[in-house]
Amino acid sequence: MTATMVGPVWQRPHLRGLSWVTWRQHRIGFAGAVAVLGAFGILMLVNGLAMHADYSRLGLDSCGSLNSSSCRTPMEIFSGRYSGIAQFLPRVLLFLPAVLGVFLGAPLVARELETGTYRFAWTQGRSRVEWVTAKLVLLGAALTVLAFCFTLLFTWWFRPWEPLMSRMASGQAYEIEGVVFAARTLFGFTLGALLGAMIRRTVPAMAATAVLWVGVVLPSVLYLRPHIERPVTALANSVSDIAPSWTISSWVQDSAGHRLSNVQIDTLLMDNRGSLPPGVDFHAWLAQHGYTEWVTYQPGSRFWHFQTIEASCYVVLALLLAGATIAWVRRRAA
Repeated sequence: MTATMVGPVWQRPHLRGLSWVTWRQHRIGFAGAVAVLGAFGILMLVNGLAMHADYSRLGLDSCGSLNSSSCRTPMEIFSGRYSGIAQFLPRVLLFLPAVLGVFLGAPLVARELETGTYRFAWTQGRSRVEWVTAKLVLLGAALTVLAFCFTLLFTWWFRPWEPLMSRMASGQAYEIEGVVFAARTLFGFTLGALLGAMIRRTVPAMAATAVLWVGVVLPSVLYLRPHIERPVTALANSVSDIAPSWTISSWVQDSAGHRLSNVQIDTLLMDNRGSLPPGVDFHAWLAQHGYTEWVTYQPGSRFWHFQTIEASCYVVLALLLAGATIAWVRRRAA
């Protein structure tokens, strides 16, 4: 395969022999990515072994439903030990693909253009298209596989919480499980490569990559994902799988069908708090007085449907960005 231009004829890139050069040039950056993911991986491995052992020792794998009375006390003990890290860690790991894109993708072409070493690279019998294609294909594939392996480790680590914490909700396990994490990593890498080729300066390209990655991912998480499929609306007490689902909105409705504002609900609570019968909580009191609680949610059973659609979008964007990087280097980077 050869990617040189002979007159108007376009030939496929010949990548043989470039893999060693690519590895030599970028082994430190890739080792850094391995180190970052490895550090979090070791944390999850150590914590996960202890967490899984406690889960079995407390009998949570044999006491029945985790919401039942027989599981309540062991679950309170288990939650007290591990719920903090189970809620915090996914929110941190959400931004790891951006970090990898900043430190591996942005310098990929920008450093060569900034230092002028591309002049030497393009005189070694290989065209600039072969040069940049080898970098994108080899490093992009290796980084994606590494990210997917990290996802598998996270899935094992998070398994005790799946009956209680939503895999679907934004900012939680959804961001790391499945295939979205790896797809976002590939997207961040190719985004950084294109911006590096265009800006031609490493540090500005890194900053631009971080800003644009956040500018694409966060709006998609907050505003676009809820509309991948129409949410389900149901009475809150009729939803059996609400724990592993993603609650988008909830409200209280009076007998006439009017939604109550938060101020109205607070007023009801304050006015009737002293008159609640023993053993009756406020939600039960609302039901007794004709109020109903509604919820709009995405069922947990849609996890893989959402993952497939969202990951496919990131992969398509990554391929377009990679193609744009090759075209930019071929036509404008000289």
